[in-house]
Amino acid sequence: MRSIVSTIAGLAAVGVCTTQALAQEAAAAYPSRNITIVVPYPPAGPPDVIVRLLGPIVTEVLGKPIVIENRPGASTTIGAAAVSRAAPDGYTLLATDIAQTVAGNTIANPGFDASKDLRPVIITANSVFTVVIDPKLPIQNVKDLVAYSKSKPDAIKAGHSGIGTPPHLYLLSLLNSTGSSALMVPYRGIALAVADVVAGHIQMIASAPSTTVNLTLDGKVRMLGVSGAKRLAQLPNVATFKEQGLTLRGFEQDTWFGISAPAATPAPIVAKLNDAFNKALKNKTVIERLAKVDIRTAGGTPEQFGKLWAEQITTWKEVLAKAGVKPK
Repeated sequence: MRSIVSTIAGLAAVGVCTTQALAQEAAAAYPSRNITIVVPYPPAGPPDVIVRLLGPIVTEVLGKPIVIENRPGASTTIGAAAVSRAAPDGYTLLATDIAQTVAGNTIANPGFDASKDLRPVIITANSVFTVVIDPKLPIQNVKDLVAYSKSKPDAIKAGHSGIGTPPHLYLLSLLNSTGSSALMVPYRGIALAVADVVAGHIQMIASAPSTTVNLTLDGKVRMLGVSGAKRLAQLPNVATFKEQGLTLRGFEQDTWFGISAPAATPAPIVAKLNDAFNKALKNKTVIERLAKVDIRTAGGTPEQFGKLWAEQITTWKEVLAKAGVKPK
């Protein structure tokens, strides 16, 4: 009996060693062809801008082209689900953000489980959020927003890029924190919502400074506030939300962006990808170009991203449940 147990244990050990050896061998040969990064948003938004800046440098490091594929729709779940089902070989990656960590709480059948089907590779960047309104409204700050929305509950339509996406979550956190109200209007991409604020069809959006600063400077929108600890250099007269007395749960670290892979992607390949992106994130040109649109490069280990990923899943589950948001 002991000999049988010993034999089984020995075979199991051989199996583990063989699996590890195969993973190391695959990593050594990786990559041997193009790597696709799926962006679950339309072009021109922050997730798209970040990976398009990093792509050429990661290409240089790994020696194979990075191909960007935009697959927007269904609050990012179309692209995220496709990546979760892809072969776990490091050749299909996802440009990730908060949206994927909340998908199971907002969509009945998102097509993937954020806690099981995606493997965090690296946090690429952090950014602040801004909230802007139609400048024709008699609203100058958050206090005015609260008073106006209470006096005219149906007057403010707030556009966002889909339930569970960062623009939606930021608005939701803002409304919950202030007790103000707005009718949420989903769009396929934030650029479309921005255009409708400028045209006067809707009254409010939350978005990155890259899409709102110039419009504010041109007088096409009015900025109510900015997240983070510092005011924007381009708009020093616009107060932060902290200065206006707000703490927005879920955005304590502002908004973040990253890269993830199918869950079963071997650790050696994840490590190789992590190293390549870390090198790209230290590139001076990348840092400077992202800084111009108020995006800060990040970096770090897969484990650090995994910790943030798990925390965000827990936080947003609680926040959305408290707000009465249910999967549809």
